[in-house]
Amino acid sequence: MSTITSVGVMLTGHDPKGMAEALDLLDVIGADHVEINPALAGLIADGRVRPEPLRHLQDSLAGRRLGVTVHAPLSLNLMDETLIDLHRAVGAASLEVCAALGARCMVVHPGWIDGRRLLVERDRLMALERAELHALAERAAEVGVTLALENMPVIAEALTGDLLNHGIDCVSVRDQVEAVGHPNLAATIDVSHACISSAHLGVDARGQIRALAPVTRHLHLHDSFGRVPTLPRPGLGEDLAYGMGDLHLPLGWGSLPWEHLLTDLPLPEAVTLTLEIMPWYANTDTLADSLARARALAALMDRRAADPAAAE
Repeated sequence: MSTITSVGVMLTGHDPKGMAEALDLLDVIGADHVEINPALAGLIADGRVRPEPLRHLQDSLAGRRLGVTVHAPLSLNLMDETLIDLHRAVGAASLEVCAALGARCMVVHPGWIDGRRLLVERDRLMALERAELHALAERAAEVGVTLALENMPVIAEALTGDLLNHGIDCVSVRDQVEAVGHPNLAATIDVSHACISSAHLGVDARGQIRALAPVTRHLHLHDSFGRVPTLPRPGLGEDLAYGMGDLHLPLGWGSLPWEHLLTDLPLPEAVTLTLEIMPWYANTDTLADSLARARALAALMDRRAADPAAAE
């Protein structure tokens, strides 16, 4: 079996009026699946699924060859004790969307939390996240979904300590997944996130990615320059001008050494891959080119997995 079984693209347009057009674009370039954030698509309100927008999306997907993966809302935070009941509801609603759309993978983020609290209460907060991940994985198992906990980039607030996330360290993500020990919880490797965070932590990005690979079932690819976002108040477009932070560029627009980072990874079989490119860069040409580059990388990964001597 191939290591990479599906290469898809994040949904580039969430307005219901333009949903069919956005999906048409992915059909035209030959994507295998579309990755959908139910919050951006307006599918959840107050922790409950909105039936009408969900039916509209189902109708828009009907008759297409596109599969679906889901990215849970970015604000889903299983360390947030104050709003934990609401986070549980949003997580459950997101799984309901997975079931309705036939998605078998749902990406989730580790929790961002006040930096002082994470430093002082780390063990307790990590245990809380594990308990909530286990409970969500139990619900995911009921609908045939695998959760995939994603490694995080360094953001400006992390440099000041205002917000921290254990997930900036791929080893911590791996350890959290292994500690939960549920068959419906795995990891997502976001390569650009790993490069940015590794630059901040002073560790080797390839080593970070390799550490997370054995428990990974999903990949996120998008380009950047792997640079920590240190501009104090960047204006519109200045993060790109300075090549800083989590830019979500088309592949080839940044400087990440893709072949070095992705080949010879100890991944399991049947891993899915999504291109996460910002909508303002997403047109037929840029997405088609990034998709071709991603497929070439997937083929190289498969060849190296099948023949380790090819890495010599």
